[in-house]
Amino acid sequence: MNRMNLDALGIGASLACAVHCVALPLVAAFLPLAGAALHYEPLEYLLLGATPVVGLLALYRGYKYQHRRVRPSVLFVVGFALLMAGHFWFPEAWELSAIALGAGLLIAAHVDNIRFCRKCRGKESAPVAAE
Repeated sequence: MNRMNLDALGIGASLACAVHCVALPLVAAFLPLAGAALHYEPLEYLLLGATPVVGLLALYRGYKYQHRRVRPSVLFVVGFALLMAGHFWFPEAWELSAIALGAGLLIAAHVDNIRFCRKCRGKESAPVAAE
């Protein structure tokens, strides 16, 4: 699986998690049966478990083979920490904000990784100036 597919998968998983977490309180307030279906704990644990695996693999490959910049990794680690804290540690009043901010940082990490990798590929294909 190439790096860009892993970044796209990471962005998609982060968006799915964010939509799931934001939609849950809204849908649960109006449709109790739909809320029960959306609050499926195994799905939450699957998303939380897959996030670091896919994300760190994509970011590691971008770092090692392309851009050598740590910013995507820092954004990812901070974002994932906020995501986990929102789920398991923060009080309920802060939960949604922490999760949304964490998911946003995860997406930003993948977008940065994609952008930095594209810049590196652009430099590789550019003609070298004669000295």
